[in-house]
Amino acid sequence: MAEIGRRYNPKDKKPNNTGKRKMDKILNVLIGIVVVLILIVAGFIVIGGSNNKKSANDHKVEQNVDNQEKDQNIVEKDSKEIEKEKAKEAEKAKADSEIDNQQNQNDSTSLTNQDTTNSNDQNSTTESTDPNSNTSSTDISANADTNYGESKTASTESSNDPNVEKVITDSNWKPTKTAQKDSGSTHTSSYNQNSVDWKEKITTIANTTGLDEKDMIVWYVKNGGSPDTSIGIVSSKDKKKNFRVTLKWVSNEGWQPTKLEVLKSYKGAY
Repeated sequence: MAEIGRRYNPKDKKPNNTGKRKMDKILNVLIGIVVVLILIVAGFIVIGGSNNKKSANDHKVEQNVDNQEKDQNIVEKDSKEIEKEKAKEAEKAKADSEIDNQQNQNDSTSLTNQDTTNSNDQNSTTESTDPNSNTSSTDISANADTNYGESKTASTESSNDPNVEKVITDSNWKPTKTAQKDSGSTHTSSYNQNSVDWKEKITTIANTTGLDEKDMIVWYVKNGGSPDTSIGIVSSKDKKKNFRVTLKWVSNEGWQPTKLEVLKSYKGAY
């Protein structure tokens, strides 16, 4: 009996694909992981970019705010400095005004005191029983007839001082009668407005200039360079007449004018 051969079965020759399938699965998994990573990275890039833009915008905003604050600080600083300067100027003007008012008030007070006391001093001087004195009450105003260069013996000169109109001297000027007594050969010059010596200075200045003491502002009286010399700067109440008078002390006789300067202004004459 003939042998019957085996019938062909395709299943028997089908290759084993189990390993390939596993590989495909692994590749698919890996591809999926790569895709996920790509998406994650892309997300970070997008988010990072937006954050960078936001940071840049925030930085610009902060910078603008800082600039505005700096500008505002500069403006505030400038305005404060301007206000300080204005305040300083106002204080300076106020101080100057107070000084002027105080000076005028002091001048008025001193003139009032002089007006009330000079008459008493003059009376007491003329009524003095000094045995060495032969002068009368007319001696106190002996200079009144020869003041301001009106005497025939007066001489007038020019001056290099731009504030001086002319310089007058007169050999006929006499000392103003004094109530003071020198101690030996020493005379004490006083600049106390309540002292006799001061009052006699003012009387001599008034007589020399021809101004009435009631119509005279005493701006300054100072030492003339020695204990027995003195200089006074005065003007009329309307300040139209201004004088500088140089005096010298004559022992046991009184203050005698030696020079009369007619000034353009009392200011700057000190």
